[in-house]
Amino acid sequence: MMMNNIAKPGDVHGKGGDQLTALEKENRQLLSRIAELERLVRRDTLTPLYNRRHFIETLDQWIWRAHRYGGDFGLMFIDVDQLKAINDQHGHDAGDKMLITIAKALQNSVRRSDIVARMGGDEFGMLLENINVTALPDKADKISKAISKQWFDYEGHSLKPAISIGFTAIEGGVAAAEHLTRADKSMYEAKQAKQR
Repeated sequence: MMMNNIAKPGDVHGKGGDQLTALEKENRQLLSRIAELERLVRRDTLTPLYNRRHFIETLDQWIWRAHRYGGDFGLMFIDVDQLKAINDQHGHDAGDKMLITIAKALQNSVRRSDIVARMGGDEFGMLLENINVTALPDKADKISKAISKQWFDYEGHSLKPAISIGFTAIEGGVAAAEHLTRADKSMYEAKQAKQR
């Protein structure tokens, strides 16, 4: 009579059990690595925010929702004022600290259902659910004021962040690139108004 040396799942005894345990461990490690790669694909490398790729994918979904179901959605495009001057005067570590400070303040100024992303460099984007286009100017003003209160010290210098915000309503059937162009134009107008 032959003995069967094949271990049953969960059986850690015998030759097959050691191999199964090793495979289960390797599988857990691979799943962990996949989860980390998926996180990296969606997250900014400097700030705790989403990145441009995730923002655009979500914007596309929200445009479809607006087209299919209606509803009020807003897009804000945010530019950090004078970041280049801070980098030049205090170094890139100071600029990075400012970006992180602004990112955290932006995240704290919206609901959990809203999306905040670093679009690249000194630009951020926000997707806001259930907000009428008429409420966007007040929301932008509140966010701008909240950011201006985020003073931080860097090597003995007190630095005060400032931002310019543009916005647009998200409309079904309008391409993501067009929404971004509208919000960017609005942001540029806000920045120009500050310089008058």
